[in-house]
Amino acid sequence: MKRNRKTSHLRSFLKWLLALGAIGAGFYYWMLPPVKKPRKQYPFAILLGCPCRQDGSMSRSQVERCKLAMAAWSSYRTLVITGGAVKNQWPEARTMAAYIESRCPIPVVIEDQSRTTWENLKNTRQIIGDVPVLLLTSSLHAPRAQAMARHFFSDVAVQTYRENRVKHVLREWVSRRIYMAMELRKLFQPEEE
Repeated sequence: MKRNRKTSHLRSFLKWLLALGAIGAGFYYWMLPPVKKPRKQYPFAILLGCPCRQDGSMSRSQVERCKLAMAAWSSYRTLVITGGAVKNQWPEARTMAAYIESRCPIPVVIEDQSRTTWENLKNTRQIIGDVPVLLLTSSLHAPRAQAMARHFFSDVAVQTYRENRVKHVLREWVSRRIYMAMELRKLFQPEEE
């Protein structure tokens, strides 16, 4: 009799755990849906910035993003490179633009005042308006960047390079939770006027 009761409690617990897991997964994919792949020519691509090294040289992530922008050029007409001087005195957008312009004749617009992905997208929207855009970033950053971009652009697709370094995985894991908490707060708190 005791064994049946324990088994029954365990089954109930597992059912609740499974239900909570399903709700959690559904919430996660509602907040950060799978990225939309490019299917057409876009008037603009947005190359999301990332910090330079302390000496002003390009980080590995910056080089990878720039290579992605050059490889994807057939998918867009003009490249908006974003990012201000966030972690040091070197503006991300200007450093990345110099790299690309020395290798490829892509038409470039520089947005170098932003300090976050949200500001990258907000400032870019002020420059180009609500037009179809192609986001260029790492595979880790893509879901969160696309979710943010949908606040500013009605047609967003994403092209990525593969990123799986441990420090980037951990940083993005934390950043996604912060983003989801901020979005939840917006849902439950009325906007101030």
